[in-house]
Amino acid sequence: MKATFSTRMGGSARRIAASLAVCLSAMNLFAAAAPGESVAAPADGDYEFLVRHMPRKDCGRVGEAYLRANVALAQEARRTAPWRDTITDEIFREYVLPYSSVGEDVDDWRPLFRRKFWPLVKDCRTTGEAVQIINSRIWGILGVKYDTRRDRPDQSPFHSMRIHMASCTGLAILEIDVYRACGIPARFVGCNWTHVRGNHSWVEYYDEGKWHFFNDAEEGRLAPPDRAWYASYAAKADASSPRTRIYAARWSPGSAWFRLPWRPMFDPNPVPADDVTLSYRRFLDAAADSRLAFVARDPASGRRVPTSFRLVDPETGRTLAGGVTYDETHDANDHFKVSLPKGTSATVQVKLPDGTYRDVGREVFGGGERLVTLKW
Repeated sequence: MKATFSTRMGGSARRIAASLAVCLSAMNLFAAAAPGESVAAPADGDYEFLVRHMPRKDCGRVGEAYLRANVALAQEARRTAPWRDTITDEIFREYVLPYSSVGEDVDDWRPLFRRKFWPLVKDCRTTGEAVQIINSRIWGILGVKYDTRRDRPDQSPFHSMRIHMASCTGLAILEIDVYRACGIPARFVGCNWTHVRGNHSWVEYYDEGKWHFFNDAEEGRLAPPDRAWYASYAAKADASSPRTRIYAARWSPGSAWFRLPWRPMFDPNPVPADDVTLSYRRFLDAAADSRLAFVARDPASGRRVPTSFRLVDPETGRTLAGGVTYDETHDANDHFKVSLPKGTSATVQVKLPDGTYRDVGREVFGGGERLVTLKW
């Protein structure tokens, strides 16, 4: 079945096709080494570490041959990386060696992602440089985009590639696997938001002793580190409640357990994590802006649509700001935002098909952030 056909199938057909493909690709993942077959034994306890802390659901299902091959490929990625001297054994085992992030279905992703992305970053000096390049190319190469019509939140990487769409969780899983295939330590981070509905998942990467993150970049454009639309939201995370803390997944037991929003509260396969809520407090200055977020929706489907608009000074007629609202390829909480001084009053105008603008209301920047739905 051609990959392009899967985007035209209905949800049920996509799920059936994805499930069939998972079963077929799993045949070699879940097979133990054949009697008499020689399997290279990875050194330095990496294999033992991987097996000792593997998710409960994988025990007895994921084959030894797959696990040993995974370890060997991870070790090769570390050994050939120009930044190898900055990666300690602990960081390698927790954030490069693992074959999954939050207990998603298992795919044999290392060989494919190594072939696709290592040539792009093999000459980079640091993981930060490598991540910038991958971040600017990954979605064009893999053909996956954010879409709320995905099959499930925690899709495996090959599942997302087959249906060409994923949630923020699926995108994070996929991105982490690409980084790890290139010997870059990466971890899954997420939380339930405190002041807006929903949750979010994103990726942190390790660069010269510190953890950083990127916003998803446009194809071919290098994004600056530690800047993203969700940074101001993360800065407001409520550390007093286990439900609204920010967690970073790891392989072995850490200081906490990840409360995954799409799983039951008493998850039989809990994900080890560290509580990293306080590390995002440094973005409180960004959260203090007086800003409005704008969204426009199709009246029939309710889905977000791109709409040109501008904000005009009601006294002088001068344009203060403007832009185009985001469509459904952006995260559900990611909207076009405008920051203006507190107390600013502006007439909102929407651009019509004939190129003229129509007044659709007046808004006041009252401090903090508020969502405005454009209607006309």
